[in-house]
Amino acid sequence: MRSAAPVLAALCALALGCGGHGASASSGLDAAGGSGVQGGDGGSGAPVGDSGGLLDGSAPMDSSTSAEAMSCAPAIPSIAWTSPYTGWSRGIPTDPSFFPIAVWLQLPSHATELAGIGVNIYLGNNGGTDPLMASDLATLKGLGMYAIIGQDSTGLASIDDTTVIGWWMTPDEPDNAQPASGGGYGPPVAPSTLVTQYDAYKAADPTRPIYLGLGQGVAYPAYEGRGSNPPPESEYVPASDIVAFDIYPYNNCSGDSNEQVTCGEFWLNASGVDSLHMWSTRNQAVWTDFETTVINADTTDGPTPTETVSEVWLALIHGANGVIYFIDSWNPSFREDAIFESSAMVAAVTALNKEITSLAPELNSASLPGMVTVTTASDASAPVDLMVKAGGSALYVFAAVSRAGTANATFSVTGMTGNGVATVVGESRTLDVVAGKFSDEFAANGVHIYRIDLAAVTCN
Repeated sequence: MRSAAPVLAALCALALGCGGHGASASSGLDAAGGSGVQGGDGGSGAPVGDSGGLLDGSAPMDSSTSAEAMSCAPAIPSIAWTSPYTGWSRGIPTDPSFFPIAVWLQLPSHATELAGIGVNIYLGNNGGTDPLMASDLATLKGLGMYAIIGQDSTGLASIDDTTVIGWWMTPDEPDNAQPASGGGYGPPVAPSTLVTQYDAYKAADPTRPIYLGLGQGVAYPAYEGRGSNPPPESEYVPASDIVAFDIYPYNNCSGDSNEQVTCGEFWLNASGVDSLHMWSTRNQAVWTDFETTVINADTTDGPTPTETVSEVWLALIHGANGVIYFIDSWNPSFREDAIFESSAMVAAVTALNKEITSLAPELNSASLPGMVTVTTASDASAPVDLMVKAGGSALYVFAAVSRAGTANATFSVTGMTGNGVATVVGESRTLDVVAGKFSDEFAANGVHIYRIDLAAVTCN
């Protein structure tokens, strides 16, 4: 929501220069891949122990599938995967059914309503802003929620409370130009300063991960709010165990010319996720923030429910290990929980969080590169990005349009010559898979999730 860099050329350069965690080259999110190259987990993933690539710990398909299906359907490979949360005894839950869904800096009085829409983590609270006292943490615990809070006197007073599952690194967005004591802005916080602070936090409590929230420069390197000659964003990543960033493209459309550069570029969250995974030095988890409101006063900017859902799923397809919602608004006046002003957004986010939670075991597992490819015919400027996971003998194909426009996509399951059925998750419909191929339509901001049981494949 802060001002962006002035030139569209920089945005295009960013689009072609991102690391390889998911999109096709034509989508602008992965310069190395061709159409249909799938997203990934960035060498990490979300909280779960390694199940050898199969979500329920079952054996590969060749031990549980009929001989007929085995002759015309591929075996699901066993791919080693390590959760980014396994190193902390009091950190993010590693239960396969848990996926981090956080909300930024909310009062404890909103806990019940936020739990009701599927939020499971309070993030960013500290002793100076919306503090969470022992009684507040007890309220969160009673709702099945957790907290990542500041490691200040208020936070450290609750160091033995298991509701606290991480420490928030202050300040927020240290990679941006910082307010100067005499007015105006000075340079960003030096990465070395944050690494020193990270070491001090770890010394105070080695049992929980450290969360670091960066700004939109992660996804948009030419962002002018970083100031003159800022250090590379990649240098901040070592000062974290969970590294995140925010960018709100639908809130930039009526800003100045710099902000308008990113107007509606909903793929930027996914691009930033790619970059943070690429810069990760020790399997750090990667989260990103999503807009849900008209943030700035005196504007009409802001996402529709469909656009928010699209932003979230595209980032997950590119390997995001956690979701953060920004739900504040200053339009027409400040409201901290402004998402509740829109019943349509509340309904969409509630359904989205329910779907993410139901698919947590799949999201919390290794991606299967090369198992499925995708091509688009109707609009080459609106490619479809995908990620493939497995659950027992079934493939889960997560797919989303990654640019403005609509698409007609054809999916091919590698090594499948038989016929089967693709169940479209949450849509009450199925598609025939003929000789390993099926097609589907994607509306603007379209997202579809398919489940194909390879054990049920029939041979021609």
